[in-house]
Amino acid sequence: MICKKCLKELTDDNIYPSDHRYCITCGTNHSTYLSERKQTLKSLREMNLESKIIQTKYLIKCAVMEFGLNKVYISYSGGKDSTVLSHIAKSMYPNILHLFANTTNEYPETLKHIRWESEENGTNIITVFPKDIHGKVWTFKKVVETYGYPMFSKRISNAIRTYRHARSPRTKANAEEYINRNFKKYDKYKNLPISDKCCDKLKKEPLRRKAKELELECAILGILASESYQREKDWLEYGCNVFYKRKDNQSRPLSFWTNDDILEYIKRYNIQIPKLYEMGYTRNGCMFCGFGVQLELDGHNRYQKLKETHPAQYNYFLNNFGHLMSKFEINVA
Repeated sequence: MICKKCLKELTDDNIYPSDHRYCITCGTNHSTYLSERKQTLKSLREMNLESKIIQTKYLIKCAVMEFGLNKVYISYSGGKDSTVLSHIAKSMYPNILHLFANTTNEYPETLKHIRWESEENGTNIITVFPKDIHGKVWTFKKVVETYGYPMFSKRISNAIRTYRHARSPRTKANAEEYINRNFKKYDKYKNLPISDKCCDKLKKEPLRRKAKELELECAILGILASESYQREKDWLEYGCNVFYKRKDNQSRPLSFWTNDDILEYIKRYNIQIPKLYEMGYTRNGCMFCGFGVQLELDGHNRYQKLKETHPAQYNYFLNNFGHLMSKFEINVA
């Protein structure tokens, strides 16, 4: 193994203890850098809403200036965060392109909102559907049957998928060690059909394919760093605008916003969002996604709520995936 930063060979004597990707010198410097970035993020989050709007507009403008208006697009989910992003972006560029990935696992209220955006609100939006290399439509059920169920969290699901599909004993052992070190209480699920591939197959790949077809070069996403450990970690490493550093160019101009900022903006500008939020939901993601469900109170988790608000969709979920929920020890009754 070699140090990610300086490419020096890593040994037992020079490896950085808390991050084995680095030597001691580079690991120490990287740790200091992340501490400074955390303070920067804290300062950004403490700004008032007006200042955040100005900064967000500046970040969007940077993306447009870098790639051109006809080469960028809003990655639009129909949720409250991406709707706020859309409103801000359209105030600057009224006809900016939006791409919406219909994952085949959307709430009816989300689909209704997408139609409203397109037909009544004048939003320039294209809907894409998940298809395999042969042009056949992927569905949530097909992804689960092929790869496994998205459960607990993306990191946990990724670790379990890596363990289950390891091509060598060494990879399998490394994956098991990683699970035990980071998610020990989930070790008992490591042989169950769990995977993180769902989002790739139903959302990310269809969007990339359409972006390539349209010769688009940069996605503008309405994600908050506070939404997950991985998103905050990613912001600390790369910031809001990530150009020419990874496979996909991205602008994430709401990263430093909080959920309260989003709600304040919606109220201030009377933004229309899906009726789903009026039904008590705090997110509009895929209906059957299991990421984070184990952290929700029994009796009030998303599947139990689905039973109350969308009985037809709940019955489909129960008939097709109820047996898996039993194995995952998630109460859906």
